[in-house]
Amino acid sequence: MKFGKFKPWNEWKDHIDGTEHYQFHFENGYGASVIRGPYSYGGPQGLYELAVLRKRRKYWEITYDTPITSDVLGNLEVDDVVKALEDISRLADDYDLLHKSFVDHDGNVVFVD
Repeated sequence: MKFGKFKPWNEWKDHIDGTEHYQFHFENGYGASVIRGPYSYGGPQGLYELAVLRKRRKYWEITYDTPITSDVLGNLEVDDVVKALEDISRLADDYDLLHKSFVDHDGNVVFVD
């Protein structure tokens, strides 16, 4: 399923509870997990839940440290999901540089992982 111009990198449906899963990855190192199911925020009403992802080495993990949200976004209509995906795809590559690094006493930039 596409959300606006965004096609999922991976999608599947849970064979036990029917939860729909859509995963998006963007070139800036961020992505999104979008789900809809009986236990997601808004799922029983046919709405979606979205979590922001960040690539950490070779794995994608949920991150709670972005300007998009500090939690998951729930009760989303399709248009809300598209807007969130647009925002995530435009997050600056240097967000981590600004928020997860420091300059040591020798003037070297040190990255915190």
